[in-house]
Amino acid sequence: MNMYAEILIVDDMPDQIAYSSTLLHAQGYRVFAASSGKAAMKFLEKRIPDMILLDIQMNDINGLEVCRIIKAEPKTRNIPIIFLTSETDPEIITQGFALGGCDYVKKPFVKEEYLARIRTHLQVSSQQKELTAANNELTQFCSAVSHDLKAPFNIINMLIEMLRSELGDNPDESISAIMDMIVSKATQTKTMIERLFDFSKMCNVNAVVRRVDIKPIALDTYHDLRELEPPKRNIKFICGELPLIDCDEVLVRIILKNLLSNAIKYTSKRKKAVIELSGGTEQQYNIIKIKDNGSGFDMTYSKKLFQVFQRLHSDEEFEGSGVGLALINRIMVRHGGKIKAYGEVDKGAEFTLYFPKR
Repeated sequence: MNMYAEILIVDDMPDQIAYSSTLLHAQGYRVFAASSGKAAMKFLEKRIPDMILLDIQMNDINGLEVCRIIKAEPKTRNIPIIFLTSETDPEIITQGFALGGCDYVKKPFVKEEYLARIRTHLQVSSQQKELTAANNELTQFCSAVSHDLKAPFNIINMLIEMLRSELGDNPDESISAIMDMIVSKATQTKTMIERLFDFSKMCNVNAVVRRVDIKPIALDTYHDLRELEPPKRNIKFICGELPLIDCDEVLVRIILKNLLSNAIKYTSKRKKAVIELSGGTEQQYNIIKIKDNGSGFDMTYSKKLFQVFQRLHSDEEFEGSGVGLALINRIMVRHGGKIKAYGEVDKGAEFTLYFPKR
């Protein structure tokens, strides 16, 4: 595919354009040229090349400003830009990378190095486009599958209710038990499909990071979950001081809901459940910990915790879809952070979230 790539050269030196064009044409590339930053911007209004070779020092608009404008536009921001420069000032080169340039070649350039860098970045760009297209296709597929698979389960529930109506007020106990099992399994499967779809969507979610006070979020989340529990349940919830964290608030709400829900669920067999939320700092991370005195788990199998549909407890012990912790792990990766788990069988579990300081 690279052999037919379109490359835009932006340089105010005609001899440089002529030399570069000759080299690139010989490699089979389609070459376009602009002799100024303004000419380059007009070209990009009509055509999107596969790569831009951009001189930094030009008479009208310097290459750094041209790069900034290109990367600010949605339709052009993904074009790889290689700077062509005689600059030796490291600050200029660093600024070019900060603005979105992927590489630079010093003038006068060596032919083999010049072509190798172009070839490499064209290949990387092509692979990124293919990966993006594959992810979009996968998301659309998951959405369609989720919709198509949920419909039959809704029909199953409807048919069961019709059957109950036909059987009247006093159906045979064995038949009633079978119908309840069908409804239960259908509901479980539908939930797993929904959770799997939620997990697949995380592949394409970018975290919108800002400074967040998560203590009120945690308290609200806990109280909402507590309302779903029997009033007689004895739960002691301790929420200590929590650091401000740089995070996506919506995604962190998902994390807290899953972890607190798990803590409430896995302490359900305790006469007095204790759930503790605390915070701190560690080197380059702000830390949030959620600890409980529930059923815990065997650390031998801890690596399975964050894999989809991997559970350390049976449905008979505790219901679940096996997606929640995998989803949390994916969200933490999106933040550039991580999650760690520690547990002992019948002695509780502790989950630690590491959010990078920014």
